[in-house]
Amino acid sequence: MKTKSSDHTNPHNAVDAISASHILHPDRHFDHPEEVVSARLSRDEKRAILASWASDLHAVESLPELRHPPGVSCPVRYRDVLDALKKLDEWRDEDSQTRPARRRILLG
Repeated sequence: MKTKSSDHTNPHNAVDAISASHILHPDRHFDHPEEVVSARLSRDEKRAILASWASDLHAVESLPELRHPPGVSCPVRYRDVLDALKKLDEWRDEDSQTRPARRRILLG
């Protein structure tokens, strides 16, 4: 995973700023879908990054099985992006099976 130093004046906003940077400029932080999966981000943030990488916008001309998001050092396989998204879905499924169902209490 790439590391960049950043100067934040307000420590309370540091986590939000780091998270926003990962979403807006994933190329500054990641070179491969597995790095996105293992990052300390929410599942939704990871999905947003991976979905942007899967976009046809980043397809390599004449090699549609590759994606090359701007700033990423080398192209990644589309299959790797899909596998990373699938892994996030599997984790969500495991989480939903281990948690008790939520019940709504209606007042009235």
